[in-house]
Amino acid sequence: MRFKDIKFKKHSMCSHKNVFAVQAYISLPNGQWCSIIGGDQNSGLYGDGIHTFEIMSSSTEKTIEGVKGWRSQRQIMNHLRYLSKKPMHFPESEKS
Repeated sequence: MRFKDIKFKKHSMCSHKNVFAVQAYISLPNGQWCSIIGGDQNSGLYGDGIHTFEIMSSSTEKTIEGVKGWRSQRQIMNHLRYLSKKPMHFPESEKS
């Protein structure tokens, strides 16, 4: 996968006037996931949605940081490669 292959769509906050924001959600075959969002200065997000983004993933959601902001396209691809090498991940709702 390359960064340009990630399918972004308008973030729900785009319904507000004068706000640009995008979002993408990636589910990997091993159960890991990553949410990538970004937007202009009116969005309040930690990334501009063009060159920088904020991410939350199956490896960051329960950490103190939670969200990692101002990530470059290269940093996002490095994080996705990291996630793809992690063991199988099962959401809490699927554990019994």
